[in-house]
Amino acid sequence: MMLEKETSMSTMLFSAIFYGLCSGSMNFINKYLMTSLSFPFPSVMILFQLIVLSVSLKLFKNLGFINLVPYDKKNATTLAVQSILYSANTAMALIALNGMNVPMYNALRRCSPLASMILAFIVFTKKPTKLIFTSIIIITFGAIIAAHGDLSFDLKAYAYGSISVLLMGLNLTMLQYNGTERFYSTNDLLYINALNCIPIMGFICFLQADEIMKVSVFDDTRFIPTLILVVLSGCLLNYSMFLCTTVNSALTTTCVGVIKSVATTIIGMFAFGGVIPTVSFVIGQSLNFIGGILYAYSKYVQQKSKTLPS
Repeated sequence: MMLEKETSMSTMLFSAIFYGLCSGSMNFINKYLMTSLSFPFPSVMILFQLIVLSVSLKLFKNLGFINLVPYDKKNATTLAVQSILYSANTAMALIALNGMNVPMYNALRRCSPLASMILAFIVFTKKPTKLIFTSIIIITFGAIIAAHGDLSFDLKAYAYGSISVLLMGLNLTMLQYNGTERFYSTNDLLYINALNCIPIMGFICFLQADEIMKVSVFDDTRFIPTLILVVLSGCLLNYSMFLCTTVNSALTTTCVGVIKSVATTIIGMFAFGGVIPTVSFVIGQSLNFIGGILYAYSKYVQQKSKTLPS
């Protein structure tokens, strides 16, 4: 299977845009449920997302819409590391988001492309082009400058965010490896990963049961509709992330996140507040955007060169 040669430019572009839209909207939906409605339990949201995702994929398979590998010991074990990294990355990202404002959370997460680029070189021995390397450095410097302008610095939240960056890089690199080297499809990866992670998230929810039952948000009429929206949107986000990573690369997925976060940063400043737009912050955001656009252009040039006759 030569996945890269069979993937068209339009498919790669669609998967990237799809992921960007899903990821951008989820930032605010999660933030609203966890802070505005005072339900800071990401494990519950993830558990419901995984259950709905696995049941939906199984239903689609039984209806003949998709193909899935069986969930057996071999496949579950093969993707075990992927599932552990996914659980840790998702939980850590949501915990960091709960402790940080949306704009600065996005700024810190923009260091993810650097981690993904380094991991891609280690795992796939894939050396980036000069243009791609330059774009990643610009993005990283932009993130550092923007973070320097954060007057509401929270050491604990930043520690969680930094760990989340590393876990995201490891998670996406492993996802790319399982798709391109072990030839699992996007649906296979989603299905096996969801079933692997359900016991992990279920155990975490069990440990938090007393705290969860004490919250007063259950009486709020907004809670159930918001939770349903979070679960369904989370399923779409998972699919779009897996699709973008397997069709493109882990590095592309993180860079798409940089481009979309410029928009969510601006919206977040007005919707949730918490950030004073200092000179450092504005310069950092601008560098992030320039680096993201430069990366998109460099991938276009790289892909176009592959299609030209030699």
